[in-house]
Amino acid sequence: MKRYQLIPVVVFAALSTRAAAAQDSTSVHLSIHVPDSVAHVVDREHARDARFAIVSRDGQAQLLLMDTTIVAQMTDRGLAHLDSREVTDTIKGTANRIFARMAIGALVPLLDHGIAYHLRDLADAKYADGRLLLLRSNGDEVFRDVEIGKGPLMESFSPVDAKAFAARAREAREKLAR
Repeated sequence: MKRYQLIPVVVFAALSTRAAAAQDSTSVHLSIHVPDSVAHVVDREHARDARFAIVSRDGQAQLLLMDTTIVAQMTDRGLAHLDSREVTDTIKGTANRIFARMAIGALVPLLDHGIAYHLRDLADAKYADGRLLLLRSNGDEVFRDVEIGKGPLMESFSPVDAKAFAARAREAREKLAR
């Protein structure tokens, strides 16, 4: 797995067609805030290579449990949707639409990566208050500020999937600690 280290300062990337158009079902929002040097950007992983994987209800994002990491990334469907004309067709004004398509075209290759968090740094994983909680030893939530699709990533999974992922992540963490 090729690894790209993040600067331990706040890394913030935002892509939103909402600035140029009224929000509708075709708009795409991506927000990533990773103030944690433990998380790092990696090449996309394939769900088939994961120990366990879950996909958000809207199909835009996935969480993969790998051998030593948890990876958050857009799905192939999410990337394809982001790169489709459907995302920008509702933007009023030709110049705005062209600018949005150019920006998205430039960002898609950058977004074709995942954010990985090492299992060794995971203190707990559970489902509570409608969200999957991956907790560090200091109590901070991993991927807390990641948004892909229509809201916070960790709230985008079904309760059944989130609970199953939490259980598998705890098991994987325990095996690593041995």
